[in-house]
Amino acid sequence: MLTGSKTTFKVRQMVPDIKERMLSHSGVNARGRDMFGLRCLPGECVLQSAVLVRKKLTAKEGGGWLSGTLFCTHFRVAFVPQDSPKPDDNADPVLLGDHDVALASIEKVVAVGPSRTKLVTASSSLKFTPEELVLYCRDLRVLCFLFDRLTPDTQAVEITYTIAKTYQPLKPGTVLSFQNAALGSVEMKQFLSNRRRDSHMNWFDSSSDWEQELERTGACGWRVSSVNDRFEMSTSLPKFNVVPQKVLDTELKKTFAHFNEGRIPRWCWRHPRGSDLLRMASFQNNIYHEKDDIRNLELILFGGQSLCVVVELGDEMPSPTDIQLAHTRLRALCLGDISTSVSVPDDKWLSTLESTHWLDYTRCCLRKATEVACLLSGGHLTVVLQEAEDRDMTCVVSSLVQVMCDPHCRTRVGFQGLVQKEWVMAGHRFLSRINYHRDSDKEEAPVFLLFLDCVWQLWVQYPCRFQLTGDFLLALHDSFHLPLFSSFLANCHRERCKRSQNLSQSYTPVNGWRDLVPRGSFPDPSDPPLPPVWDWALQYSSQRREHFTQPVPPPTLPQPLLNGNLNTNPEAHRLSDSAPGSVFLLSRGSFSCSTNLLPWRSGGGSGVYRKSHRRGGSSSENLPGLERLLKAWALTELPQGHTTTTAGLQGPLDPYEPLLPLLLGPCVGVWRDCYLRGALHAQAFSHPISLSTQHPVEQLAWEVQQLRDKLALASSPTKTVPAKTQEPRRADSNLNQNTNNSTFLFPASRPPGPVASRTTPPISNLQPRVPPARSRPGHRDSSKHTFLFGHPSSSESRPDQRYLPTPNNNAKLPKSNGPSLGS
Repeated sequence: MLTGSKTTFKVRQMVPDIKERMLSHSGVNARGRDMFGLRCLPGECVLQSAVLVRKKLTAKEGGGWLSGTLFCTHFRVAFVPQDSPKPDDNADPVLLGDHDVALASIEKVVAVGPSRTKLVTASSSLKFTPEELVLYCRDLRVLCFLFDRLTPDTQAVEITYTIAKTYQPLKPGTVLSFQNAALGSVEMKQFLSNRRRDSHMNWFDSSSDWEQELERTGACGWRVSSVNDRFEMSTSLPKFNVVPQKVLDTELKKTFAHFNEGRIPRWCWRHPRGSDLLRMASFQNNIYHEKDDIRNLELILFGGQSLCVVVELGDEMPSPTDIQLAHTRLRALCLGDISTSVSVPDDKWLSTLESTHWLDYTRCCLRKATEVACLLSGGHLTVVLQEAEDRDMTCVVSSLVQVMCDPHCRTRVGFQGLVQKEWVMAGHRFLSRINYHRDSDKEEAPVFLLFLDCVWQLWVQYPCRFQLTGDFLLALHDSFHLPLFSSFLANCHRERCKRSQNLSQSYTPVNGWRDLVPRGSFPDPSDPPLPPVWDWALQYSSQRREHFTQPVPPPTLPQPLLNGNLNTNPEAHRLSDSAPGSVFLLSRGSFSCSTNLLPWRSGGGSGVYRKSHRRGGSSSENLPGLERLLKAWALTELPQGHTTTTAGLQGPLDPYEPLLPLLLGPCVGVWRDCYLRGALHAQAFSHPISLSTQHPVEQLAWEVQQLRDKLALASSPTKTVPAKTQEPRRADSNLNQNTNNSTFLFPASRPPGPVASRTTPPISNLQPRVPPARSRPGHRDSSKHTFLFGHPSSSESRPDQRYLPTPNNNAKLPKSNGPSLGS
């Protein structure tokens, strides 16, 4: 007892000296480590620290507690485990450790006391000493830290206040200060300027990169045009675009004025069977069409093919406003309203999930991409994705089509190149859609996150066909919320070039907008260089990066069809016989031959208009062939031997066939590792309880287990069975259980052995009873109870207990179109 008192006295006496050392010397040793093992970035300063802190590990991290020291700098909240190895001071700096969170990612700070919780802001005043600190992040993570009873009260209060006052709600003008805190030091600027980018991936920022893609896909008849090298034709398109070889640059310049924002039809990808995928913005109907313009426009649209299908994405696909609303509802469902302590009841969770429409929009994107992939597999046609501005849903659909059909895009390097091509260089408005500055809420919409969710759905159903893993997708999702990467901090390629080269503009009636490069000019030295998001070594440790890929046997692909003159699809032979210049519209799963597709074919004017109109109208007899093609793909069964298992769909045998996803309600699940990783901790704050009762989640799991034991006892032939030891249950083993449809938030492994062989408790043990109360390890006072972490220390070392309905081999599964909750 005397030893413990002396230890407490020494720790409390040591704290002021520790704090003064951190505040005065943290920025001196730029690449060193302080006495607790925290390796600071160059120029990073420690503002506050707390010793003897425990971090709650998630189920994926193994569960339990991790003891260490908690730090708050002007860039991140860092946690250093006490048993962590000594960092290598000569190694390259890493922005965030495995247990760190950037201040820009924090959305809310919650302090937990003996019997209450409080949302802490910069102007808040705490009237109690926090026993737990919970950080709610924008990427749906929830980080929980427990202060030990030996942690000085002043440290617990001060670090809570410091985090609440330091983390940036990202108001206008605060993004640059956050970037300077991480990357603004002289050492970091020098380090980033000497850093080389990944040479294995295609960055699509030069003419040779696009030529390499044309060669990889076997696309001939196309060329790389640099007519937009100074962004004079279109400010949102990249410098280099792929157009047909027959269209000269002098003729191409006249085409930009016929499309919104000058976003002309341009080549994206060629299917191995000879079809081409294009994307474009809507036509400008008020532009006069000359005869040469019409010829150039049709050459670009058809690209050497005889059949063109325009896929209009405006009517069927969700709008950015719809996506933003759905994502906001999904966040509220997973994290609840912390300020009002309101959460959705367990029995209404699935119905509320369906009402968010997030899964509906995921199905919609996958369904439209499936239609386009099936059309391209027919060969001998051009599929053109059309959107009003060509900067949102065309990015989603074109990327999903290539993930479905191209094995290269399912590798890590290929997927990164795909995002570079279809999102970064194509002009997706990342800066406006993410809304880092929080100054344009009307344009905010996580369109890119919806795309990542769709890719995750394909990965779950076809895990053996992907080299990239769910950890890679999750890392990309989390990096999306950090305003540190050049990939996401601009709306187009022109803005990125302007920032890196410090370009100024001038306008003349003849030449339009021009970017002038002053002689001897360099980027503003006050702005730190922003790395690309693909520099994973700067963000994650080598242990984390090892989980980004998995070994996949390389597919044995035949040589691509250069001219598309060989086709094994019998349905495509009928389509190739259509009249040259046939144009169809694909909308809502059916084809039409609308005369309003091409404005210059709407009648009137010269003979070219009438000829083109008649030529398009005469091809309506081929509509049944197109519809039969889609129906044939929709009715295609899985290859023999490939069934739906817990490991997912193993995929088609033919590498040319796209990975067609299952789109029924139960087949589209929730991205658990992303959306539900903080759900349990968030819902716990809605039910503060006392020492004598359990958390409602634990109580629900206990009651369900008692009902299962009663059913097992009733179905057992003998009434005298040995008693089953009541083992402690983990609160995070299940959030929702439904014995009718077996829907779980946290999927579990089925217990071994048949039902009859399982032991059940005697009748005397089946009477209702209150489960024993549990105390928190390391609690300050035994009379206090913190409802969030009420697990006994002995349960942390046990395997995770799971509860599943009793399997019945004779029972039939009920039909359900409701949502599924993926792993």
